[in-house]
Amino acid sequence: MNKYKEFIQREKKNWNEVGGNNDTIRAFQRPANSGSQTAHENLMGDIPLMEALKEDVITGIGGIIEETSSYKNDNNAIGYSFRYYSTEMVQYGDICLLKIEGVYPDKKTFRSDQYPISAEFYAIAAGSDNPNVEPFIEWILSEQGQELVDKTGYVPMN
Repeated sequence: MNKYKEFIQREKKNWNEVGGNNDTIRAFQRPANSGSQTAHENLMGDIPLMEALKEDVITGIGGIIEETSSYKNDNNAIGYSFRYYSTEMVQYGDICLLKIEGVYPDKKTFRSDQYPISAEFYAIAAGSDNPNVEPFIEWILSEQGQELVDKTGYVPMN
């Protein structure tokens, strides 16, 4: 994770500085207070994100993936989003997920905690007197429930 932060902190401006073609890096961002932008800011901690050009702030969930992968048919775009959005929701074939510290983001590396960035999702029913809450939780944790979690593109617990 430290290598990722060090890379961002170095303020690279051209892909040739990181082994790519001689082309300006075009960094897309989500609007302030969106879930993925907040996650990116939390990941970076005290390292501030660059000020994005207005046209590089993408509002829709799938928009950052589409814009990053197809901006003027160039290969100079980069963006930050959740793996689920790019592989399950949007399924835009030209997106390339990046390894961090040599680890590729897939279900296996998330499940084993090898990939250094992840987000957990919770089902919360605090204070509910609904009699279906406990059976639902038991079902979602069952083999059938975890299979459904996997089929929808999320990473099951088991």
